[in-house]
Amino acid sequence: MRHTQVARKGLVILWAVAAGGCASARVAQFHSFAEAGRAYVKASQVVLDEAGTAAIDADSVVALRGREALDASGRRAHLIEQDKLLATRLLLLKQIGRHGRLLESYFDTLQALADSDAPETVGTAAKAAFDSVAKLSPSIKDASIGDVKVESLIPPAASFVVGRLKLKALENELKARSQAVERELALQEAALKAITSSLETDLMARLKSQQTDVVRLYAADGELGDAWVERRRQVLQAQVSAQSAGKAAEAAAELRNSFVALVERRLTETSIQQVIANINSVLDLIDQVRKVDSEE
Repeated sequence: MRHTQVARKGLVILWAVAAGGCASARVAQFHSFAEAGRAYVKASQVVLDEAGTAAIDADSVVALRGREALDASGRRAHLIEQDKLLATRLLLLKQIGRHGRLLESYFDTLQALADSDAPETVGTAAKAAFDSVAKLSPSIKDASIGDVKVESLIPPAASFVVGRLKLKALENELKARSQAVERELALQEAALKAITSSLETDLMARLKSQQTDVVRLYAADGELGDAWVERRRQVLQAQVSAQSAGKAAEAAAELRNSFVALVERRLTETSIQQVIANINSVLDLIDQVRKVDSEE
C-alpha cells in the first residue's frame, strides 16, 4: 500500500494566518506543532509495523539457513526460543506506538489550551493525558533492542525556560510539565533510534536474500525479460532506501527540539517543516521496501 507524503500546505496556511498578530501567531504555533505531532505519530506507527515485519522475516531467513545443521528436536527448540524473543520485540513495538499516541493526545490538549475559549476542564485533561504517557515510560526505558538498551540512547535533558503567555492555563500547564514532556519526547527519540538501527539491519538481510534470487535467475539458463529488469531495479533501490531508516529517529529529535522552541516562543515554520521532511523520507523508504515485497 502506497503511503501518501505528509502534506505541508495546512501548516503553511496556519503560519500565514498568524502573520496578522502576535497573539494569533502564538496560537498558530501550538496548532502547527500539534499537526506535526500527529504526522510524526502516524509515520512512526508505520515504521514500528515495518520493524516488526522485518524482524520476523530476517529471523526466518537466518532460521532457514541454519535448519539443515539441526536435528528435529534442535529445530523445534530453536524456533520456540526465537518466537519468544520476537514476541517480546513485538510487545515493545506496541508499547512504543502507544506511548507516541498518548503524546499525541497530550499535544491535542495543548492545542486546545491555546484557544482563548478553552474550558477549564482542558487543563485537567492535559494532566491526565501526560500521566498516561508517564506510566508507559519505565518499561520502554528498561527494554533492549538486540544488545542496546533504550535508556542508553536517551539524549541529555534540554535546558529551557517557559515563555510568558497571556493564557494562564496554558502557561501553568507548560510550567508544570514541559520539562517532563521533553524527557518523554527524548524517550521516543531513543526508542526510534534503537528500532531503526535494528530495522535497517533486518531490511538489509531480507533484501540481500531477494538480491540472491535476482542473481540466481540471471545465472540460470533461460530467457529474462522486463520483469527481471524491474525486479533488479526495485531490490537495489530498496537497499539504498533502507539506509534512510534513521530518519524516523531524526524526526523524533526534530519534534523534541520543536517542542522546546515552542515553549520558549521561538518556534519557526522551518523547524516544523524539517520534522515533516524527515517523516516523508521514512514513508518513502517504507514504500520502496513494500513495493519489493509485493512483487515476490
